[in-house]
Amino acid sequence: MNLQILRPVTIKARVTENLKARLTAELNAAIQQLDDEMAELESQVKRAQLTAAITPQQQLQLRQLMEQERAARAEKKAQLQAEISRVQALPLGAEIVQGTVQATATVKVGDSLDALMAAEIVVEDGKVIEIRGEL
Repeated sequence: MNLQILRPVTIKARVTENLKARLTAELNAAIQQLDDEMAELESQVKRAQLTAAITPQQQLQLRQLMEQERAARAEKKAQLQAEISRVQALPLGAEIVQGTVQATATVKVGDSLDALMAAEIVVEDGKVIEIRGEL
């Protein structure tokens, strides 16, 4: 008797200069978006503070909220910058996990479940270069 199951397949990318450049560009874009969001938030707070209907208590709350948002975004920015450093330090030819996908597999009595669950696809610059395990 055979049974069809869904199982995870790990996608790994071989580190190349192109991959490092792409990952760095994505991280820099995320940092730029954080900076843009912060500038927009500061602009909105300044406009709100200029409104005559806002009380001193509300101004204080706005400033506190702004500081919390600034701190949260600064922490996220520091994490992204640390990730850029880690990407730049990756050795060429190393393999990094890019994610997982689901694939179907046929299982029958006597099959090695460990072998079925250990499937990997290795890509280099967007092209599949190796398939490991039982697909």
